Amino acid sequence: MKKILTLIMTVAFCLTGAAKTADEVINELEKNAKAQVIRFNKELLAMQMGKTNNDSLEAILKCIDNGCVLIIEDAGKEKSEMFNNTTAELDTAYEPVVTAFDGDDRVKILGHAEGETIKEIVIVVDDGDDCVMVYFTGSIPKDKIGQLVNKNTINFN
Repeated sequence: MKKILTLIMTVAFCLTGAAKTADEVINELEKNAKAQVIRFNKELLAMQMGKTNNDSLEAILKCIDNGCVLIIEDAGKEKSEMFNNTTAELDTAYEPVVTAFDGDDRVKILGHAEGETIKEIVIVVDDGDDCVMVYFTGSIPKDKIGQLVNKNTINFN
């Protein structure tokens, strides 16, 4: 029994140690895939809120502390595979929220929650041509997540 417990603890430690954070994945893609990264904070979001003309979106943006958008335009097969393989490493560090496919288009949403509050959201989108990763940190109530990720914020067209 002691050996089994030791083995389980060792495996858990190895999995935790190997899990990459969103920041690590962003830095890796920025360096290796020459991705464009736009970082933002609460103040920058506050400046943009009045321009949305969407009260429910403005309310949810107030729950976000900071984040970034990573973009690889005209990724091609090689960069797209690198993007998908690198972002797949987030699956061990974050909980899956939803994954959707539409032909070659793919959207994956991951999160890290503490109780009824989501502290981190990672949105990964690959439409075959461009790859995008959006990362938010903050205190987002779980029941408000639909306002952040909906047809107005993610659209395949």
